[in-house]
Amino acid sequence: MTTTPDLSREQREAAMVERYADGETLDTIGQSFGITRERVRQIIAKVGGTNAEESRKKRIAAREAATRAAHEAFLTEYGDMARHMAKRGVTRPDAVLKLQALYPGIDVDLAEEALKGSNIVFSKAQADDIFSKEALAAAIWFLLGSDRSLAPDREWAAVNLDLSLISELRTALQSAEATPDDVATILGVIGAAQKHVSEDPAASITGARYQELRDELVVAFGLVSRQGAFPWPPTRQTVMKRFGGWNEALEAMGIGTTRQGRSKGLLKFTREEYDDAVSDFCFHATAAETNATYAAYDDWVKQELAAGRSRPSGASVRNIYRTWADALRSVKG
Repeated sequence: MTTTPDLSREQREAAMVERYADGETLDTIGQSFGITRERVRQIIAKVGGTNAEESRKKRIAAREAATRAAHEAFLTEYGDMARHMAKRGVTRPDAVLKLQALYPGIDVDLAEEALKGSNIVFSKAQADDIFSKEALAAAIWFLLGSDRSLAPDREWAAVNLDLSLISELRTALQSAEATPDDVATILGVIGAAQKHVSEDPAASITGARYQELRDELVVAFGLVSRQGAFPWPPTRQTVMKRFGGWNEALEAMGIGTTRQGRSKGLLKFTREEYDDAVSDFCFHATAAETNATYAAYDDWVKQELAAGRSRPSGASVRNIYRTWADALRSVKG
């Protein structure tokens, strides 16, 4: 609402009180009247007093109650479908899109907020799902080439790299504000690494060395993650998740494997002990009325260890179940 010069002082002040009681902020009211939020507060305190504040609280409480009721009504009608979708690994945004397509009358914003506030555990889109396997493999080629200090071979890259891969990497790198020259250099190093391995099949790179170089180069090229942009090269953990292990990734690319790391497997704990740990933690979180988050699980593991009970770490749980959400779904059914 924007006031006009025709309003008297009394009318202006009454309008401020009414709008504040309706739930508007002091800043919003002040901007429309061309005065500071502090001046609005003084006027309301003088004219409206406690009545305005009480009315404001009641209106806000009524709106919140109406919102809760709308969320409950939505979940009553669509909650079971959403739970079934979640068990199939669907993300919350995708669940909303599916419901919108099949039930055009739903309020999308209401659906998003209702599902967000529910206890339904949806799958989360991971950074490793953003890139194709070819792009993940290209990251290994790039860091292998960097490790060997290979000069970019743009000619080899132009002839041998698929256009789809080049396009994907350009999009990913440009979204993280890499310059065109940086992109060309990276593509050239990928080409040089592939050519190098074709001449020296024993050439390889360890997962630890990959991660070390990755952390250095992400900063050097300015490929720092921001909202909506995942940095490339991805982390070693991302590569391992998609390929099933570091050596598996190298083998899929035809690169000599490194046998210095530990073999995959459950190692210290059995699968039953992993299930028990996640289940016990969920029970603990429910009893404590806290969210069953990944960070909270790690804190709980420390408490268990202090009590003489050894539990698998959060990182190990994610490695076994693939994601934290998958771990929760496995015990909640």
